[in-house]
Amino acid sequence: MKSHLFNVQVRSREMLKAASAQNWIKAGAWSICLGIALLELWSGRFYTNPDAVSYLDLSDGLLTNNWGTLVNTYWSPLYPFLIGTARWIIHPNAYWELPVVHLTNFVIFLGALAAFEFFLIQVVRSQKQYDEPQHTEQLLPLSASMWTLLGYSLFAWSTFWMINVQVVTPDLCVAVCIYLDAGLMLRLRAGCKQIPTFIFLGVTLGLGYYAKAALFPMAFAFMVTALLVAGGWKKAALPSLLMFLVFAGVTAPLVIATSESAGHLTFGESGSNAYARLVGGEQTLPFYPSTPPPYLIHPLSKIHRAPDVYEFSHPFSVTYPLWYEVSYWDSGYKTRFDLGAQLRVLRQNVTILFVILVLRMAGPIVCFLFLLGCSSSRRFWKFSMGLPLIIPSAIGIVMYSFVLMESRYIAAFAVLVWMGLLSEIRFRKTPRTMRLATTGAVVFASCLIFATASSSAKDLVTPLPQHLDGRYYYQVGKALSAEGVQSGQAVAIIGSGFDEMRWARSAKLRIVAQIPPECADEFWRTSVPSVKAEVYAAVARAGATAVVTDETPPSGGFADWQRVGNTKYYVHLLAPAASK
Repeated sequence: MKSHLFNVQVRSREMLKAASAQNWIKAGAWSICLGIALLELWSGRFYTNPDAVSYLDLSDGLLTNNWGTLVNTYWSPLYPFLIGTARWIIHPNAYWELPVVHLTNFVIFLGALAAFEFFLIQVVRSQKQYDEPQHTEQLLPLSASMWTLLGYSLFAWSTFWMINVQVVTPDLCVAVCIYLDAGLMLRLRAGCKQIPTFIFLGVTLGLGYYAKAALFPMAFAFMVTALLVAGGWKKAALPSLLMFLVFAGVTAPLVIATSESAGHLTFGESGSNAYARLVGGEQTLPFYPSTPPPYLIHPLSKIHRAPDVYEFSHPFSVTYPLWYEVSYWDSGYKTRFDLGAQLRVLRQNVTILFVILVLRMAGPIVCFLFLLGCSSSRRFWKFSMGLPLIIPSAIGIVMYSFVLMESRYIAAFAVLVWMGLLSEIRFRKTPRTMRLATTGAVVFASCLIFATASSSAKDLVTPLPQHLDGRYYYQVGKALSAEGVQSGQAVAIIGSGFDEMRWARSAKLRIVAQIPPECADEFWRTSVPSVKAEVYAAVARAGATAVVTDETPPSGGFADWQRVGNTKYYVHLLAPAASK
């Protein structure tokens, strides 16, 4: 009896000690993650990319009570909704608009951190519940402290290196949804209140679709996996049906609205657009052919030839219509399958995937193999617990491999794969093995932390490049205003729109006409005054009050162009168009 009480006391002290160590590791991990996020977002508070302009344009609808602008066949609505909400609360001017976007990113980061904590708790609980009936006293899984160390290292690596919190994209929102989905699946595996858990999973899967259209097909992979881990058809058929109905109810409004906007049944056009361009070989946006293909429903209007000038002032009154509703301008193309092109794209994407997940993860992979060497290898290959995490994640990675691969697309999936692999490791209960396992886990986490810290340090000490610095584009906008181009007016551009759209957004201008880069030289080389006059008259009829370029006009014949402040841009002011 005394011996039993003594063993209970010893076990209680060990549990308290382990819980204390876990809490210290968790506190340190949260502090490091929050610190890196704050520093990165502060140093990159004026970071801007072309997608940021489209998301800001979409968010304008919340400030004008025109929520219909959030429905877009190319961009998903959740991220611009969050940006619009922050702008509605803070009411920033043009200069502070980008910092408010990055403040929104920080709030989303907090959500991702909380969602990952929920997921990590479910991993530890599910593993404990799985191991207890197995009577494997001599084989121990990763401890809660090890899971906390490894888990948050993976979270930091995927968030700061693969996603990059400075970039204005919805991928952090995607990570929030995926971590919640995975955590709820593990709750189902543990048998926790099936019906409420299935309902919550249906909601989070639906919310993921609002974050990114690619999560709509991915939801079915999660739902099938959830059905399997909850006991299969006999045990979980009705709760699974309820989950599907909840998912359908959440997603139906957006599917219907998107389909109405596209003119056919669709859950989003970004994937099919990318597939048509990368695999099908279609000339999608930017698209400036001499003669538009006959299948285009909304071809760009060519308002001048030699040099070619295109007008797109309607139907979207936004900063840069060509990057606002991309699918509108490409509507009519037919997605076709080309086996040779598909194999070429797949080979390219697999190479990128190899670089992301193998070459840049060499250190953690070596440590994982070391941990595997310390484990009971016979049990590892059963993949009993890790499958619910690995299966849907692998499907998501394969899905992107067939179209377009970027690290931010697969960041959360990569974390789930790693967590699934680590969940299968069991250590023999010997002092030597436990010391080796602890060493391996610490080195694994150190490799990830070093990779994350080196990437973040580079962002912190390196000033934003001019083409990514919103303050530069703000100065361009102010200088244009000083030249007479006022907020709310329309302009034409010569060159690429992906830089020009950023100063146009800052200055609250609309780009309505463009001479594309491949036609710019023809304009600058012309020595016929009447040709230039025709171009100016054409863009003026489109509504433009000025033509702006980032190229230095030739010295001869372009004296009417003025430099925009101390920037690299030049402007030519137009006379009002003659009434028709």
